[in-house]
Amino acid sequence: MRSEILDERKLSQLSQSALGRSLIEIFSTQNLTTYFQPIVDLQSHQVYAVEALTRGPEQSALFSPLNLFRAASDLDCLEEMDWLARQTAIGSYKEMVGIHQNRVKLFLNVTVNLLQKGMQQGRTLECLRDLGLSPAQVVIELTELQPVENYEQFLSSIRYYREMGFSVSVDDLGSGYNGLRIWSEVKPDYVKIDRHFIQEIHRYPEKQNFLEVMVSLSKKMGTKVIAEGIETPEELSVLETLGVDYVQGFLLARPQPQIVMQPKFQWQHRTSAHEIGFEERVESLIEDCVTVPEDFSASELGTLFLKENDLEWVVVVDKNHKPMGMFYRDQFVSTLAKPFMRELYTRKKVTELMDKELFVFDSSTSLIEASRRFTNKKSGKRNAFVVRNEATGKLMGVASFISLLKAMTNLQIQSAQYANPLTRLPGNKPIKQCIQKHLSGTNPFAVIYVDVDNFKPFNDHYSFEEGDQVIIEIARILSKVSSQYGSFVGHIGGDDFVLIMDGDKPIQQVCERILLEFRSNIERFYSPEDQKRGGIRALNREGEEVFFPLMSLSLGVLKVNPQNIGHPQKLASEATKAKKAAKHQGGNTFVVREV
Repeated sequence: MRSEILDERKLSQLSQSALGRSLIEIFSTQNLTTYFQPIVDLQSHQVYAVEALTRGPEQSALFSPLNLFRAASDLDCLEEMDWLARQTAIGSYKEMVGIHQNRVKLFLNVTVNLLQKGMQQGRTLECLRDLGLSPAQVVIELTELQPVENYEQFLSSIRYYREMGFSVSVDDLGSGYNGLRIWSEVKPDYVKIDRHFIQEIHRYPEKQNFLEVMVSLSKKMGTKVIAEGIETPEELSVLETLGVDYVQGFLLARPQPQIVMQPKFQWQHRTSAHEIGFEERVESLIEDCVTVPEDFSASELGTLFLKENDLEWVVVVDKNHKPMGMFYRDQFVSTLAKPFMRELYTRKKVTELMDKELFVFDSSTSLIEASRRFTNKKSGKRNAFVVRNEATGKLMGVASFISLLKAMTNLQIQSAQYANPLTRLPGNKPIKQCIQKHLSGTNPFAVIYVDVDNFKPFNDHYSFEEGDQVIIEIARILSKVSSQYGSFVGHIGGDDFVLIMDGDKPIQQVCERILLEFRSNIERFYSPEDQKRGGIRALNREGEEVFFPLMSLSLGVLKVNPQNIGHPQKLASEATKAKKAAKHQGGNTFVVREV
């Protein structure tokens, strides 16, 4: 490998310094490691791609990729180091991705410094072919160490990658020297938003405004947006609302030598297609529609609209009955009515005139997801969307946005009936349904009954309004923890809550996390004086003034084998016993019972 990458002149040059000799050692032993960080699709919540991140020898200053590549650049062997890093990354990707290689893309970092110098072409493609990989699986991610000076050579290199079948991504938009210019001239398939604009975005409206503009611009340019540096659920929530396509960050997974196929963050309301009822899917809104083939003429389409007075829209399909575009009656007829437009239009094929910017949803897409995606995009004059079979991609029908709005309104009314009005968490009916669902199965599960100690004295002493704020804070804590561990959280009423989770979840870890979060946040609801003394003096149930310590939580954990519980009432009784046992032990504790 040493002779293949470094020529004699470079070897002689590097051997003149200690740093250069360290680089020679890396080349000769191929002592690089590739770390992979997942890029997650916000629509499916699945890993869409992995970014390859190079690390140098452990326990050395060159372990950091920033130090490694800067040293290589300073000592004039950046191209050789880049090539070794790419070889290592591609080989590791091939070895680890396994059966997912056709689904999970590989993002490879390439510095613009090399592209503008005209780096040797063909080596990456040859390496992929040797390993049985396709360039369609690889995204070339452009990173900047220096400003781009030779733009002609730089753009020529990008065109070469595109011609070979690679996709292109611009990294750290907003932080580099030429980010916006590169974006406008390269027209990348992906653009990564620098983490500066993502950190605490939920606290800064100006960051939200910036990202909203970037997302809107990217949609018009046909570019997918990747947000980097997500570390909190609050940041993730804003990114979902703004319509970001993909996310990457420590909240989802840290870079590591192994490829992770499942993000560690679990969405609270993540529901599979099989768990969504038919009435909650876009499939339930489908209306019959008229289709025309792609060789249909505009003249024939005009005749069709004039003949069928009730025809609102027409879908253009290919030979496999997959949707290609749409026509809306009002727009099409009004266009033909303009001077000279009929003569111009009627000679064209429908594929030249159709609206290609379709709203397309798979049949199992939830109404909530469809509504969210619709509100995150500018619909213009479009008033309908296409529904396709997710297995075949074939057209199933068309649905109007009015029907989606009506269905969403009905869902919201139904949700309001079942949710606790203060916390908006599921109330008693959804809780019972969740428990009954688990009892009907065969897999063990756990119920955590959450009760607040010393809540009534606090509520009486401070005010009902302050008490409500405590309840809302507890709901926030439980929702945060439950979303991370994929459990259900409900509000029974008052200061009583419940978590329900599969039996293979780390129940002790969940309880400890809840108690830690509560202890870290509860003191701020007390006055400084009460914080200092560790509680309040208030009247007990007998009307006597006594001292009540700061509020704490008692968690009664019930591990349930469905075969041992005949009725939900027995489960509720056993869970209550577990909660009482926890209260008996003192504040901020949990007790586990099994049935």
